[in-house]
Amino acid sequence: MNIGYVGLGNMGGALARRLQLTYSLTVYDRDAACVQRLAEHGANRAESLGQIAASCDVILLCLPTSEHVRSVLLGPDGIAAIAKPGTLVVDQTSGDPTVTRDIAAKLAERGIDMVDAPVSGGPAGADAGTIAIMVGAAPALFERIGHVLRAISPNVFHAGDIGCGHVVKLANNLLSAGTRLMTLEAMALAVKNGVEGEKALDIMMTSGGRNFWMEKYMASHILTGKLKAAFALGLLHKDVRLACQLGQDSGMPMLFGNLAKDFYQMALNEYSFESPVNVVALTMDRITGSHVVPDGHTID
Repeated sequence: MNIGYVGLGNMGGALARRLQLTYSLTVYDRDAACVQRLAEHGANRAESLGQIAASCDVILLCLPTSEHVRSVLLGPDGIAAIAKPGTLVVDQTSGDPTVTRDIAAKLAERGIDMVDAPVSGGPAGADAGTIAIMVGAAPALFERIGHVLRAISPNVFHAGDIGCGHVVKLANNLLSAGTRLMTLEAMALAVKNGVEGEKALDIMMTSGGRNFWMEKYMASHILTGKLKAAFALGLLHKDVRLACQLGQDSGMPMLFGNLAKDFYQMALNEYSFESPVNVVALTMDRITGSHVVPDGHTID
């Protein structure tokens, strides 16, 4: 089996590194430095998408958006123009399930199979081999790709047919994004009314409001002012926006999702797309008049 990986940024690079522990990879990214990091550990360099398409029968992708995936697969110089029938494309992008299903249908016309397999757990989870992988695929394709994905992490879940991996990833990121904002608001309330941030956190960590985001980021990032994060503000806003759109398209009121979406948009109006997502804590401090994030904070 010849395996290729396209998109070697923060997330894709970590997934490819993990996969490379078990399989030989051919890798491609527009950023030569990203390719170089994998090549230093034995990956084969591809000079173009065409080279990946011609040499690999399983091709994994991790790109910023589904429109990037569409371009890489179906563009004039895309993978579909060269890949042989029977090639399996695995999209690990945090994508739009509607676009994913459309791309899969167009690839099927050329005899190319597609599954979606987005992840949750960040680059650290990928490096540690603990990341969750949620797969949208026909049962036969899930069986075909399962051993490859389990080389990244044993936490591989069959979410349903094509697009369902992206559906559950959007639902997960919507929940994570909302939990982040409620945690920041609760901390701001406590701090503004006389409770020191560290004390409020200690109490909440042993109380009913305890949550994953509070456990992982509040003490280490927000209360220390070290706001650097591997995940960009713009990418989380994109995921919340897509989740709200999916809800609207399926006839659901997205009451809390839309509130979260608007808050992240407000933060985007203050900071850049590429800013670390933790800068939302600064927006929360500004609008609440609190001071949860200390002076001298950094975002780099």
